[in-house]
Amino acid sequence: MTIRLLTPQDQPQLDAFLRGHTAETMILRSNLAQSGIVDGSEPYQGRYAAAFDGERIVGTAALYWQGMLAVYAPQHAGAVARMVADGRAVAGIIGPWQQALDAEDAIAQNGAHHKLRSREMLMALPLERLVLPAPLLQGQTLHCRRATAADHELLYQWRLDFCCESLGATPSQALAQSAAGEVTRWVAEGSQFILLDNGRPVAGCCFNARLPDTVQIGNVWTPPESRSRGYGRAVVAGALALARRDGVTQAVLFTPEDNPAAQTAYLAIGFTRIGDYAILLLAD
Repeated sequence: MTIRLLTPQDQPQLDAFLRGHTAETMILRSNLAQSGIVDGSEPYQGRYAAAFDGERIVGTAALYWQGMLAVYAPQHAGAVARMVADGRAVAGIIGPWQQALDAEDAIAQNGAHHKLRSREMLMALPLERLVLPAPLLQGQTLHCRRATAADHELLYQWRLDFCCESLGATPSQALAQSAAGEVTRWVAEGSQFILLDNGRPVAGCCFNARLPDTVQIGNVWTPPESRSRGYGRAVVAGALALARRDGVTQAVLFTPEDNPAAQTAYLAIGFTRIGDYAILLLAD
């Protein structure tokens, strides 16, 4: 077994390894498709390491531009995480639950204070089985569309609120800059969606990772005053209906195990549980 950092020449082999595990590796695959193996500070760029059994990759991890470490390593998760981190600042770890815990232990972060330590349900949906809520059907009151630059200020505030409530973030200038950049990027990519009820914005979501045939749902947000009305499931279903028209055939997401309301919403539009996932966010 060999563990080493990857170079651009390794990208085809890494993509082939990840392609067989798309639901668990959407962020790894999407970022790799966006920027390739580039250890830099621009969005989607990352430093990659892999474990090899002979010439075959059996596990990988990447440390991305914003300090998130993503791991998919059924074998040697701790070793590839340690190689890719190598003393660098790690803001959080994502990946299959046990692999993320092994990575956290290997980089000596298991004693760190967490902003968020969430065991998540990994869920998937073939879009041919997507169930649209009745209010989204033609002639009803709800309408889902891609966001535009005109929606930026509202979506920026929603992103700040999401980060503070769902991810344990603390308001700061750095958070504001990060939220503004994320919203700008998602809108420009056509990955941010907004739900309207009789023309009034009531919920949003985005694709936080995307491939030609698969998207990953994230940043699902309904303001407190608009909750318990089915808007969350409606905006996700509406975004996926638009993606299906573009040829996307599969969707994945993860949601906290202790959030039964979200689980019920996603099950209602066709998602099924396929595994466990981890979001481990470390304190600043």
